[in-house]
Amino acid sequence: MIPEGLDPALYFITDTALCGGPERVPHVVYEAVAGGAGIVQVRDKHADDAAFLALARACRDAVRRAEDALGRTAALVVNDRVGVAERLGLHVHVGQSDASLAVARRAVGPERMVGVSASTPEEVRAAAESGVADLVGIGPVWATPTKTDAAAPLGPEGLAALAGPARAAGLVAVGIGGIRTDRLSLLRGAGVDGICVVSAIAASENPRAAARELRAAAVGEGVLAAAGSAAPSARSEGAAS
Repeated sequence: MIPEGLDPALYFITDTALCGGPERVPHVVYEAVAGGAGIVQVRDKHADDAAFLALARACRDAVRRAEDALGRTAALVVNDRVGVAERLGLHVHVGQSDASLAVARRAVGPERMVGVSASTPEEVRAAAESGVADLVGIGPVWATPTKTDAAAPLGPEGLAALAGPARAAGLVAVGIGGIRTDRLSLLRGAGVDGICVVSAIAASENPRAAARELRAAAVGEGVLAAAGSAAPSARSEGAAS
């Protein structure tokens, strides 16, 4: 289910190494939300289960602190680890080689958002027809060092070609992969609900300023289908963080 008031314009995915270690990730998450990130995904493919649970819990607390301090909401998403998402009551995102959408939905229940990665028309169609997916991360738009096993880059035109059908099916569509502020003008008219970044925030010396700049550029360059709003969906109801 898409949380009420979801703001997908800027979606930040953590990278523990780029953030400077697990103890610094929650700080970067707080700063990203303060700068305008409406969705944060906790991702660490190398952490063991206990370490990842602790990381996700710390990030949840950071998001809550940011919400309390700033009076705005942000959705916290767990990458792949459906058990952690279930335990902490968080949203979940799965890749094509991770847990299935059905498994993810059973774990988090009907009240949480389930996202999935897609890089082909067939994968977008499968997400739309699943009756489970709420959000689709489309990419990579450009090659990215943070995901070495990614599919071939789609480019701006490829992103737009997949975002349209995804949004028409009621999915929130975000573009991901190699997105930086200086490239956003190339995505003008892409028609996505948001942009998803890793290193552009995680590796920044000032994550809050980086997030603010990315969000402003995405809106200003006409990248978003409707700035700060999600695609309409019959699954959109209820609040969740």
